[in-house]
Amino acid sequence: MKIVGFVLVLVGLQSCVSNYIRLPNSVAQVYSNGEVQQALMLAAQNNILIHVPEATTREFEKSEIDQTCRQMREPLWSEKLATYLNEFRRRPELLSRFHVIELKRGDKSDVQVQKDLDGAVTLSIQFVKVENYGKVSIQTRLPCKGSVAEYLGRDLVKTDYDFPAIDSLVLALQALPEKKPVPRFQFANEFLLYLAERGTIMKFTHEMSFEKTAQGQYVMAELLNRLAQETKDAFKQHTNYWFKQINAHSKQAQLIQMFAVIPDKELKAGVRVDTRGEVSQRVHGDSDLTYLYITYNVEKDTLNYVSLNQLEKCLQTFTQDMSGFKLRKPAASDKESYLKPGYACNIQQSQKT
Repeated sequence: MKIVGFVLVLVGLQSCVSNYIRLPNSVAQVYSNGEVQQALMLAAQNNILIHVPEATTREFEKSEIDQTCRQMREPLWSEKLATYLNEFRRRPELLSRFHVIELKRGDKSDVQVQKDLDGAVTLSIQFVKVENYGKVSIQTRLPCKGSVAEYLGRDLVKTDYDFPAIDSLVLALQALPEKKPVPRFQFANEFLLYLAERGTIMKFTHEMSFEKTAQGQYVMAELLNRLAQETKDAFKQHTNYWFKQINAHSKQAQLIQMFAVIPDKELKAGVRVDTRGEVSQRVHGDSDLTYLYITYNVEKDTLNYVSLNQLEKCLQTFTQDMSGFKLRKPAASDKESYLKPGYACNIQQSQKT
């Protein structure tokens, strides 16, 4: 009986072991959408940063009768962003006229040009949410499986979005002169290109670009300069593996994903999942944003941050955790909240300016 029990335990352990992990040997094995990749690389070559607020990542088209009868499309931010960025493949000369492009909800569907006091130009693509209300009739195509008779006369809500036309973007940029050099946007762009090759953008916020050290050094620009140097190091297979996995399995990241550089008192790296919880997913149909991240902080005018090599070591450990003898996987595998609750490594050694 003891032998039989031991065999059953072994069988149980073997069932918990995932398939052999095949790490990418080239960037081409990480991301395959050539058009989006080219558009992102053109933006990166022009030192353009992309702002997608969290609220924008929670917007999606849907048809809904109730929580049990509804149909939702993929989150729309990456598809719409790719559409606008692809226009720059036709008109690359327009990329030299602004510093930041953002995608957010506004009061009306419009393209606005916003200028900061230091001369930085933001191209703000603003969309509006439109809800259409109707009643279920015999001819209604239900947003779920079931009988029309069951829902006859019930309220049906369709949520759509109105985005400005491509021509509006082109006209707004054609009216602008060449952008002026702005110190906080003067940085080496190799790290942005590194991300672009992998179908990824840096998770940018306007506040981040203004942060300075006590000596007046722009923190974001210095971080990007440091990371640019590190992209010249050895090929990082485990980092590429998780770029590929997030792209393949996260509902939010199938076209474009993000990489975050986050201020934090503690130096950490790994996989982060922005979630509002299971209730929000069930009620509102949310899907969570999953992305790789590193952190940084400034202490006594010294910039400390997690290097790409330290991120690689962290993700190597994560890979081993996900593929070894585990009674419980360390993260979720569903597309709505891929790799939830995330994975973090505490980094002891810091990188300093």
